[in-house]
Amino acid sequence: MRQNFEWKVKRSNKTMLHLVCLMDNCTWKLRAVRRDEGTYFQVRSFVNEHTCPLEEIHRCHRQASSVIIGEVVAHRLQQQDGRLMRPKDIIVDMKIMYGIQILYSKAHQALQYVLSPTYGTHEETFKLLPLFGYVLD
Repeated sequence: MRQNFEWKVKRSNKTMLHLVCLMDNCTWKLRAVRRDEGTYFQVRSFVNEHTCPLEEIHRCHRQASSVIIGEVVAHRLQQQDGRLMRPKDIIVDMKIMYGIQILYSKAHQALQYVLSPTYGTHEETFKLLPLFGYVLD
């Protein structure tokens, strides 16, 4: 993420993995095969030279999932002024720290991922509504 590099899976199955750069004309690639005696892969070929412009920023960074973004911002969830981070703050932090642009929805999902152990999921809190209604009556 720090170099704004994205890759895609060209071919993958239980015995082989082939990754290529997201840009079609780039020469970066990685090929790996699964070892018979274990569950890990052994790299067979790796071309670590890019012929694409890495400075190009994509709209949605593929490898920056909401879980990864949540893990990155989890330790800074509480800001200096005492309020919790907002999705907009996460977007700005990811732009400053890693130089990538993420959508508001991905930042919101990352925030929900970080807050779910504290506040629970939407389904869990929805189940508590009848209890709160009873208390209000």
